[in-house]
Amino acid sequence: MYKNNKYGNKNSGMGKIIIIIALVFSLIGGIIGSAITTYKLLPMGETKTSNSDSNITISAKDNMTVASAVAKKSMSSVVGITTKGVQQSFFGQVEVQGVGSGVIVDPKGYILTNAHVVKLNNKVVEDVTVRLNNEKDLQGKTIWADENVDLAIVKINTKDKLNVASLGDSDALSIGDAAIAIGNPISLQFSQTVTQGIISGLDRYVGAVSGGGYMTGLIQTDASINGGNSGGPLLNAEGEVIGINTVKVQSAEGLGFSIPINFIKPIVKQVIETGSYKEISMGMLTMNLNVAAQVFNGKTDVDKGIFVYKVYDGSPAAGAGLLAGDIITKIGKDEVTDNNALKSILYKYQEGDSAEVTYVRKGKEAKTEVKFSNYSIENDKEAQKDIKAQEEARAKEYQKRQEEQEDLFNRFRQEFENGF
Repeated sequence: MYKNNKYGNKNSGMGKIIIIIALVFSLIGGIIGSAITTYKLLPMGETKTSNSDSNITISAKDNMTVASAVAKKSMSSVVGITTKGVQQSFFGQVEVQGVGSGVIVDPKGYILTNAHVVKLNNKVVEDVTVRLNNEKDLQGKTIWADENVDLAIVKINTKDKLNVASLGDSDALSIGDAAIAIGNPISLQFSQTVTQGIISGLDRYVGAVSGGGYMTGLIQTDASINGGNSGGPLLNAEGEVIGINTVKVQSAEGLGFSIPINFIKPIVKQVIETGSYKEISMGMLTMNLNVAAQVFNGKTDVDKGIFVYKVYDGSPAAGAGLLAGDIITKIGKDEVTDNNALKSILYKYQEGDSAEVTYVRKGKEAKTEVKFSNYSIENDKEAQKDIKAQEEARAKEYQKRQEEQEDLFNRFRQEFENGF
């Protein structure tokens, strides 16, 4: 997602400085923009969204490139998403606008995007503006979002016939396959921009991402992905969605990542059917090893994993024989490096599934099988009491940091206005 700031000023001196800053950023923006070589494929004929586009069959015999054929088939299913809000900065209240992309996944108006696209000031924005392919703006509502997997679903209501994207099979991908990204890099001014590349890698790990959480199992591509492309689709040569573009490594060119569509499909299905997504829970409280190391004077039996400090009765964890003090290192083939990793891994499982859990107890590695049931941590009174206490503690810590930041801003602002 790409964000723009608009500074409000209280005096003419401040206004001059803001104008200078704005000019500098405009110049930088121009340099960055000129360095991006992409092609916007203009729609042929009418600009209205047409459901017939999705019926296009792509063939190498056609007198068009793969990218242009994919764009013709899929362009009308890609939307722009805009959020607006106010943020505190060194200069006072700042108007913030975020721009991202999304893709229509259901004819009833369900749109898939990134969680960080619908977030401002570390909070999910419920009301967003969705721009369709025909440049019509509609009000949308965020009905589900989870920053740990950086996914969100937005709902729009319209009588227009929407073109729904075709969802592909991300498990069938091979390195070297064609990859096409469609989105709104930098701003809606460059909406419906198409870039082409290849699948450069599979099952990539990126770690904690700004605005999101632990990212694992990602698709790596060299198709150009920039701020504003977030939430847009990564497509294969048949014009099918194989991933949702989520992050680009800023320190390198041609290093973008997408969330595989096969990971997303069950989430989309459940949200559309029920209006929400019920997460699988193991029924335990855990802490990252670096925190556990501080609690236990720097002593843990392993370098990677999560420390279990409470297991709730009747939970899948209890049924698997896990105990407080265990360190979980793997679930199935996935390494559990921290709490965000655990949550991301659990998205792969549904009620009735089983998985092998690797853990360390008193310095010795062991394995057990966990069976995921209909256990809900939301319905566990003891768990909710513990979670509420944790949330209150985090809220106090956050409030303290906000007050410290505000004091710092006020001191700098006063020194600035007094000419240091």
